[in-house]
Amino acid sequence: MKLKIEIAKESGFCHGVNRAVEIAKKVARKYGKVFMLGDIVHNEHVVKELESLGVRAVSSIEEIDKEFPVLLRSHGTPSQIVKRLKERKLKVIDATCPLVVNIHNKAMEILREGRVLIIVGDKGHEEVEAIKSFDGKSIVISGEEDIEAVRSVKKAGIVVQSTQSVEYVSKIVGLLAARIDDLRFVNTICRPTRNRQTQVKELAASKDVVLIVGSRGSANTRRLFEIANKINKKTYLISSADELEKGWFKGVKTVGISSGASTPKFIIDEIVSKIEKI
Repeated sequence: MKLKIEIAKESGFCHGVNRAVEIAKKVARKYGKVFMLGDIVHNEHVVKELESLGVRAVSSIEEIDKEFPVLLRSHGTPSQIVKRLKERKLKVIDATCPLVVNIHNKAMEILREGRVLIIVGDKGHEEVEAIKSFDGKSIVISGEEDIEAVRSVKKAGIVVQSTQSVEYVSKIVGLLAARIDDLRFVNTICRPTRNRQTQVKELAASKDVVLIVGSRGSANTRRLFEIANKINKKTYLISSADELEKGWFKGVKTVGISSGASTPKFIIDEIVSKIEKI
């Protein structure tokens, strides 16, 4: 009996990542080189390909050559950094995901209403840091242990890092609602993320083995792994076909594959090809 492989409907690049990568390629072709403060997305294969085209990641503004443009990454960029780039009169090209821009707009609405801004997301993540930059008094909730930080807050608004887990956010919002009198919640988990999480649950429940493809440095990839692993313990997180192990497929009839939002489709194709050979 031939092994059945099912790939989640939403796999490979999400729209925001695809848009950012295409902008980076276009700008690199036009100018020969383009700078970025950090990697465009959390995937080593994508970063390597873009480096070969002249896209250079740097860690400080001082490293940017004024002759070439600077690209704002898909995750968003802290407002103070954008201000400094403009003050230096650098050519700035914005590749921020439109769905992340929407979170920025919702965060600003909350602040204009005189509310404390609460961000449910991973502390230190680029997307969260960009949202937080609109108000230094914003509170980041990365786990239940952070709930104490809102003890004296009476009026607040919540936005969410776009790639958070729906169940986790529901739990955190419930805990916050029990403490804050006047609370506004805006569900800014992006629809592609919600769709991927729904699809990976279905795969985990119906397949013998589940593979989550993507970089371990990618928050949304790790989230998919965590969701699937709770349902199916034979869930494996891999970044390429080289990490596949023959033992995973012994006596297996069905395999489900999902991927992080910054995983190129060709990586998934290579994995499918290798599984078929095994």
